Amino acid sequence: MDVGQVGFHNPKLVRTIKVEKRINEIVNRLNKTKVERKPDLKAEREAISAAEKAERKAQLRDKKRREEMERLEKEKQADIRSYKGLMVQEKMTSNKQIASGSKTLQELEEDFM
Repeated sequence: MDVGQVGFHNPKLVRTIKVEKRINEIVNRLNKTKVERKPDLKAEREAISAAEKAERKAQLRDKKRREEMERLEKEKQADIRSYKGLMVQEKMTSNKQIASGSKTLQELEEDFM
């Protein structure tokens, strides 16, 4: 058998049909509408590669943005958990300041609960 030749297991089961006459008007109409496209494969490949590269860049940019947001969130959570803001001089009040205020110590203790 030659390359591309079709072989059958049982030649008795093969059905052949003979076309009596070619109908030129149908063939001509088909030939008029036939379009042979010769694409610029290099340009198409470059366009696809550029689109894929842009998509990878966008994904990388999004990933970096998410990582930066996560880092900032972790820093914020670490600051909240740390004792840095606990002993700030501006927020402190002394007993003398409380005593000189309008409420007495007894009233402040009662308001506490």
